[in-house]
Amino acid sequence: MANPFLELKDVPKNELPEFREYAFDFKKNQFVIENGRLVVLTQNEAIKVWAYKALITERYRYRAYFDDYGAELEHFIGTVTNDGTEAVEVFRYIEEALLVNPYIKDVNILGIEQEKKIFKLQIELVTIYGDTVLGIEV
Repeated sequence: MANPFLELKDVPKNELPEFREYAFDFKKNQFVIENGRLVVLTQNEAIKVWAYKALITERYRYRAYFDDYGAELEHFIGTVTNDGTEAVEVFRYIEEALLVNPYIKDVNILGIEQEKKIFKLQIELVTIYGDTVLGIEV
């Protein structure tokens, strides 16, 4: 499947259409519906939903997603320490997963912790709309 962002790669950042994404309740694992309609988020709130979904989806596992979508974090389970070169490698994989989105200009990891099979991440996303912080467990 082709990356839908490829058609936007040559569009200047200030001319990109407004980013939109359906609201998703990650605790209930379902889309948010109000008055019988899916809730649509825009700009940074939409980008945070997209980023969360990209990070919890293992890359190359699902044929429904383009090859650039998702993260390759499973092989770090049980091997990553909270500091050192392995943490830098986790950051590189996270950054690679998120920077396929042309609305995201930069990614800064504010914190990475691992508890058994769960990574707790604090990520700053520098987007065309400004900075926003995403807290996520993957």
